[in-house]
Amino acid sequence: MPRLQVGLLPSLIEPESLQDRVVVVVDVIRATTTICMALTHGARAIVPAHSIPVAHQYREQWGPDTLLCGERRGFIIDGFDHGSSPPEYTEEAVRDRTLVLCTTNGTVAMDRCRQARRVLVGSFVNLSAVANELREAEDVTVVCAGTNGLISSEDVLFAGALLDRIGRPDDSLDDSARLAVDHWRQAANQMELSSKSLFDFLAESNGGRNLLTHHFDHFVEDVRFCSQIDLIDQVPELNLAEWKIQFLASPSE
Repeated sequence: MPRLQVGLLPSLIEPESLQDRVVVVVDVIRATTTICMALTHGARAIVPAHSIPVAHQYREQWGPDTLLCGERRGFIIDGFDHGSSPPEYTEEAVRDRTLVLCTTNGTVAMDRCRQARRVLVGSFVNLSAVANELREAEDVTVVCAGTNGLISSEDVLFAGALLDRIGRPDDSLDDSARLAVDHWRQAANQMELSSKSLFDFLAESNGGRNLLTHHFDHFVEDVRFCSQIDLIDQVPELNLAEWKIQFLASPSE
């Protein structure tokens, strides 16, 4: 079995196949970027919920001070405190608060990874940090959340960029991983040789078009925000026993 794998959609992965593997869940636009920013700005923990009823159950479990966050079809869910826009998660909004996050794609993908050995959260804003965390990991699966059940280019681009930075031999990659790496290298080459940016690639992706079709300026800014590379140097990890996401502790802690 190849050491490095990419699940182009959660539905293409059998949960049992993730046993003993380190999983990186990616939903570039916007869930995993939002998770990174909420934790950066002091959120105590993030509890992923795969449905709205489950989100309400988690809020009851974690207490009335818990914030309900998330989206459906890109827009904030009725009655929730926040949507899924990364810039929305400021220190003033989230510091010392527990968040329950329910999104159309990203938190659904996380729910499918319950049998993994570890689950990390990746996005372009913490690309190098995730790559560094995986240097010594032997068996890795990148799970792309996709968009409404369809493969989404921005998640595949991240998977390819991540595996390219890890730098393993080609024979350690499965076919989907090779496709992802090739996709990233072609995009990187175009960005180097032309004025095209990562924002442009994300805007053309399934996830990008899903937002930009609504023609709201703040959605454009969300896609632009999600196209930043290495904005932070930390890695969120989903504690599978407690079902909450927090930053990995530094070696000194």
